[in-house]
Order: sequence, then structure tokens, then C-alpha cells
Amino acid sequence: MKLYSAAGTCATAMHIVLEWIGKPYEVEHLDFMAMKSAEYLKINGSGVVPTLVDGDLILPEGMAILLHLVDQNSAANIGPAHGTPERVDLHKWLVYISGTLHPYFWPYFMPQRFTTDENGLEAVKAAAQLLVGKALTHIDQHLEGKHWMVGDAKSVADAFLYPMANWAYGFDVPTSEYKNVDRIIRKLAADPAVLIVHAAQGNSPKVNVEG
Repeated sequence: MKLYSAAGTCATAMHIVLEWIGKPYEVEHLDFMAMKSAEYLKINGSGVVPTLVDGDLILPEGMAILLHLVDQNSAANIGPAHGTPERVDLHKWLVYISGTLHPYFWPYFMPQRFTTDENGLEAVKAAAQLLVGKALTHIDQHLEGKHWMVGDAKSVADAFLYPMANWAYGFDVPTSEYKNVDRIIRKLAADPAVLIVHAAQGNSPKVNVEG
């Protein structure tokens, strides 16, 4: 398998999961220009990461990649089996992270795309922080009394949450204020597979892994 990724992006989640699976894989980190190259656009017409190549399968979209990895690697225990209530929860939370939490960050990182007022960029970023806070509050409430996002074991849902929750540690209301989310992120930051991914990206966890 080969994953096309970029350091610090949501593709970090897929890289973590590949480490959890333990099978041979390759990761190619792309910068913005490489994502827009003719060569890459042939496999991902959107010009973004992630993209997973698994044999003859070329699969973009983070949630689709994560579900594919769960289904193709049942022995890795990275997600619940089909037909269980936990599997329904997995789908629900992957959709929420992908379709709600992730887009809330876009106005923060790219405010110029969300206003024609050149003096209004900070207001757009402030509004984005409020939306991210709303989503993290919802996830934090879900995690009350739970060890992980879904069921009793870590799963692809936790890996998907990891990079996005890390983005918010620098917000006015940081991730550390959401005690249950912060607890999950700290556990993951100490995970050997996660540390391998950080080393491959040339960066470090946003939290003290001994915290």
C-alpha cells in the first residue's frame, strides 16, 4: 500500500492507521505544488491528500480510506465488525469528524476564501474557532466515561480525531480545555505508532506525551 500524505494534515490519521495495521506500506509526503502536479492529479483530481493506492485500487477521501482499511484488516482491531452497534457508531463519528469538524477549520486556515472584506479576516477566523469549539464540546460530551471514541479499543475514529484536535491546541479556547478530548489526544501522542508518524513528518506531538 502507498499513502500520499502531507505533514500536519488530516492524512496523518491514515498514516497512523497504517502503522497500527503493521503491514508493509509506503508514504510519500507532498507539498502544495506536488499536489497540483499533472502526475498527482491523474490519481486524485481534487489535488489534495490523502490518497491511498492499494493494489489496483486508487482511493481518495479520508473517511473512505479509513473504512477500507478497517474492512481489509479485520485482525488489526482498528474498527468494529459489520453488523454490530459499534460499527454504526463508527460510521456516525467518522461522518461527524469528516463532514462537520473538519470543515469548521477551513475558515480559520483560509479566511480569505470566506469573505470579500479584506478587513474581515480576523472575524472569519474568530467565527471558525466558535464552530470548532461547538464540535469539540459535542465530542467531549460523548467521550465522558469512555476510553475511546467507539467501543472499548482505539479505532480509526480516534486516529481521525487526532490531527484535527491537535490543530486546535493553539486556539483561544484550546483543545486542553476539553478534558475528555485532551485525554484521548494525550494517550495517542504517547502511542509508539503515532510517534513513528511524527518522526516521519519531522514534527512532534502538540502535547506533553507524559502528561
